[in-house]
Amino acid sequence: MEDLEFESEKEKLKETVHKFKETISYYEERAKAVPRLYKDNDIMIESLINMYDDKMRLIYKNMDKPYFARIDFKRDNEKNIEKIYIGKVGVTDEENNIVTVDWRAPISSIYYDSNIGRTKYIAPEGICEGDLLLKRQFNIENQKLISYQDVDTVANDELLKPYLSSSADNRLKNIVSTIQKEQNEIIREPLNKNIIVQGVAGSGKTTVALHRIAYLVYNYRDTVKPNQYLVIGPNKFFVSYISNVLPDLDVDNVNQLTYDELCKEYINEDFSLISEDEKIKQYIKNPNSLNFQNLKVSMKFKNALDKYIEEIDKNIISNKNIEIKGYVVFSSEFIKNTYNSIRNHVIYDNIEKKVNRTKLLLQKYIEDNLDNIKESLQNQFKEKTKDVSNELKYKEMDTLSSIEKELSKGFKQRLNKFFNPLLPNIYKTYITFLSRINEYIDLSNYSIKTEDVNYNIKNLKSKKVEFEDLSSLIYLKTCINGVGEYANYKQVAIDEAQDFGDFNFVTLKKLLSNANFSIFGDLAQSIYQYRGIKNWESVQEIAFNNKCEIKNLHKSYRTTTEIMNCASNITKHLGLNVAEPVIRHGKNVEFINFSGVDEQIKTIENILEKYLKEDFKTIAIICKDEDEASTISKRLNKKFNSVNITDSDTMYNGGICVITSYLAKGLEFDGAIVSNASKLKYDENNDMEMKLLYVAMTRPLHELKVLYDNELAKPLDKIVQK
Repeated sequence: MEDLEFESEKEKLKETVHKFKETISYYEERAKAVPRLYKDNDIMIESLINMYDDKMRLIYKNMDKPYFARIDFKRDNEKNIEKIYIGKVGVTDEENNIVTVDWRAPISSIYYDSNIGRTKYIAPEGICEGDLLLKRQFNIENQKLISYQDVDTVANDELLKPYLSSSADNRLKNIVSTIQKEQNEIIREPLNKNIIVQGVAGSGKTTVALHRIAYLVYNYRDTVKPNQYLVIGPNKFFVSYISNVLPDLDVDNVNQLTYDELCKEYINEDFSLISEDEKIKQYIKNPNSLNFQNLKVSMKFKNALDKYIEEIDKNIISNKNIEIKGYVVFSSEFIKNTYNSIRNHVIYDNIEKKVNRTKLLLQKYIEDNLDNIKESLQNQFKEKTKDVSNELKYKEMDTLSSIEKELSKGFKQRLNKFFNPLLPNIYKTYITFLSRINEYIDLSNYSIKTEDVNYNIKNLKSKKVEFEDLSSLIYLKTCINGVGEYANYKQVAIDEAQDFGDFNFVTLKKLLSNANFSIFGDLAQSIYQYRGIKNWESVQEIAFNNKCEIKNLHKSYRTTTEIMNCASNITKHLGLNVAEPVIRHGKNVEFINFSGVDEQIKTIENILEKYLKEDFKTIAIICKDEDEASTISKRLNKKFNSVNITDSDTMYNGGICVITSYLAKGLEFDGAIVSNASKLKYDENNDMEMKLLYVAMTRPLHELKVLYDNELAKPLDKIVQK
């Protein structure tokens, strides 16, 4: 009976592949016919051909594995049982019959969320109820059915093992078929809901974030365009790392930026971001040395900026009159009164809008009071010419006549010439604020030295910006110039969000004013202690006014049980939540003692040879800082072809890499080597160093080697002692 069922599924697979090919042929014919049908409309021709090309590309790309699951569903009050085959792409044939259903379709949620028996799902037409009779998972490779399993729920560690055991470069491609219930709930949250996801290392935060974007693009395609979505990543390298995933999920044209790239783009200034490496070292030596950085991402700093912006608002209108050749058209007092009559509210929520409104009001005043203005000018003319010669009087008459003509035409150019220069350059304005910062906040209350501020200003003048300056630059721009086209965004996903301060979230919420947010992070990986948040509740309250739900992902799918159990010693030590690993066993973590750099390099080389024999495609040597990474990389390149990844890099195409712990955050590798986890490198009493070590240890999928010089860092030494 089982053999018959297997043969039946084999036939179904052949039939589906054939249908895919037929559908591609159908679209090819449609594409060929387009120029003939729309010969006078080049825009329509290009649009339709591109659409058919995209459809054919997607179908062809998924032909080798057209679906990964099947559900049998009997709706209430219907006799027929629907046999639904779920794939990464939904395909209908030329007669509009369903061949495969897209994983993002409403009915597909049954596969991810429901056990066999009574169930329901939310469709556009309402709630559909019925009985789930079968849930089947397929293993298909190159158009051949390898095996299938009938399951009660997809949340089964045994079912996950084949997928989790694959290499790092294949895991993101397979994730659609193994999405877990708690992940699926987050992915399918509605577009108009703000969520914060606290997920342990390896819980799939990044993949859930990207699949959520893919889900929303698919289900809201009639109302929201792909370019109205934004993904914010922690660095260029990370953004590049995820950039090939969205097209694979049938998503194009979604914007992907780092926070500093967003800032550069928005304030229209080119600057370089100061590396975190030196700041991390500085903070580890003396946490109080970065008090100013900590202040700059706080709401206290935002409040100081508000005082400064209020001052700009009061003084934006200069004490100059609008006058032409000595004739006053509008006095400075009249202009100021007009500006101040515009109250700050939703419509006029920035200085530029108020300036533009003032221009319009003055234009309207000219239209309604042209005779009175001319009379005023005549009086000024009489005063100016009462004691002058006729020749000068005639010259003044010509001047007056030209002014009156200009007024009759609307006076727009003259008003623009007066008002446009009033709006300050944001970058220079921020520097001015810092130079006068003691007028708005008492730095002595925060143990901040004047030298720290002066050093910051010096860097800014050289176009070198700290991450902690970005929130102020964005905030100043929103308050002075408004948000412009950034109001078009509807959904923003932020990854590694634990490294943002409260003020960062407030500025993003203000800039992306019409967007809802999906925020992903892990407090255990908050390695920038001088700027990161302490808890999600503050973000929930301050940035979202409590209109935001906090969700948790407790289970780790990345590493083996052995690796995660070792790393959990650190989170226990820090008093943070411990990840629950999927029951996938592997080799024990190996702790290797070395003495001196030569022995360290030799040990790393021996491990690399083993990893390469095991056919690991992605291997990382994870260091604490750039100096160590650079030294190791140079030594390794005498024997191995490795790449030293820095924060200026954007690409990693596999192979051996040397990388710092903070840059490795969010990434995963088949095998990893922690270059030196000695007690002298990682102080058990320094939370930041412990978190850096935790990040390093939770990167590998399959194997982890931890090297140390003389004495292993606590609390890992307890493992070795056992």
